[in-house]
Amino acid sequence: MNDLKIITKRALGVLILSLLLVIGLIIFSIKYTKEASDWAQYPANKHIYANGQLMNTGTIYDRNGKFLFKIEEGSGKYNENKLIRESVMHAVGDSGGNIITSARVVFADRLNGWDFLNGSYRFNNKLSKFSSDVKLTLDADLCATAYKALNGRKGTVGVYNYKTGEILCMVSSPSFDPMNPPDIDGNPEKYEGVYINRFLSATYTPGSIFKLVTAAAAIDNIDDIDSKTYHCEGNLEINGKLVTCMSSHGDITFKEALAESCNIAFAEISLDVGANTLQKYAEKAGFNSSLEVNDIKTAVGKVDLKEAKGADLAWAGIGQYTDLANPLNFMTYVGAIANDGVRISPRIRKDNILSNVCTSVTGKKRILSKETADKLGDMMRNDVMQVYGENNYKGLELCAKSGTAEVGNDKKPHAWFVGYMDREDCPLAFAVIVENGGLGGTVAGPVAATVLQKAVDLLQEE
Repeated sequence: MNDLKIITKRALGVLILSLLLVIGLIIFSIKYTKEASDWAQYPANKHIYANGQLMNTGTIYDRNGKFLFKIEEGSGKYNENKLIRESVMHAVGDSGGNIITSARVVFADRLNGWDFLNGSYRFNNKLSKFSSDVKLTLDADLCATAYKALNGRKGTVGVYNYKTGEILCMVSSPSFDPMNPPDIDGNPEKYEGVYINRFLSATYTPGSIFKLVTAAAAIDNIDDIDSKTYHCEGNLEINGKLVTCMSSHGDITFKEALAESCNIAFAEISLDVGANTLQKYAEKAGFNSSLEVNDIKTAVGKVDLKEAKGADLAWAGIGQYTDLANPLNFMTYVGAIANDGVRISPRIRKDNILSNVCTSVTGKKRILSKETADKLGDMMRNDVMQVYGENNYKGLELCAKSGTAEVGNDKKPHAWFVGYMDREDCPLAFAVIVENGGLGGTVAGPVAATVLQKAVDLLQEE
């Protein structure tokens, strides 16, 4: 009997130890899944660090193989051209790792030579086929052109291929030379928000570019929209509140109203469409949700019309009220207009996990019918032909919409210019915003023209 008790106790002990082992393995597996990258890249790992200093990384290149950044023997090395360094600083990263959406931060595993299955593969010769380099879709020269065109003004410029999703240009200003960081704390106004990539992580009042969303809702839901005529005397009173327009347009059609950016016409259109429908089309356009760019989540543009009625609804349909837009997200909306209503997910990585081979399109979503997209495209083309001036965008086959977004506090409006090139050889969509710049077509339009002309030249050289 005593022997049986001893055997039972021993069996129970073995069972408890086995359970503890299984529990330990489960805990370890969970922690490994969540934290292995941090373990491998902890400064005590002498494979990667020396005296707590990261010693070597893979190289970051632009789409054409132009060197942008690497760490070699503990020293960070950037492109030799100062203008390029400043223009791609938000995409590549600063020396302190302060830009959380930068390649140095987001793609740190790849650059440091680590992945979940192979560990620190850069130090295993048998796995040398795995590259720790990162090739971006950006064109460094195009980014430099965009940064120069902003001319020190705060804002952002983005250009992407609406057929493949590749982002060719992503510039945020203010920026600085990462090889010679300035005294940011000593000049807070000049460098306000300098560590934020405004293209990915900022939101702005959209102003009249939002009329493209309202126009889509009108095309689909107002049967006689093309034959309707609106009357603009420069202001419209709705339930005791005033909606104003920059001009008195008199009688104006739907197509003319978009080209002339008539607030009064779009106020009436917004009321005809209604809050629920306008909310639905805003969310189709990407508002109230985030896009992912190679695991980088964009800021969420917001449209909330639950309490909007009367003049508030009218102002919302004009792009004011409480509307906020993320530049990248809105760029993909106009890209969808160009692409028969299908939005292609944007990406900034050109290489795949094994080599620097261009990856295929990964995400498609229909957000407009082809008929609605075609109609909007024709209207945007008319905007350029009738208002912005074809000679200002010669050869681009541009379809565009400007925005002059009032921001209050006695500040000048934000200047927007968005659109796309209707060219098979250059299927590019873009968004430009100059903070407190003034009139969208006058201020942001020339920036877009300069960048797109450069883009055409560069694409024809590829």
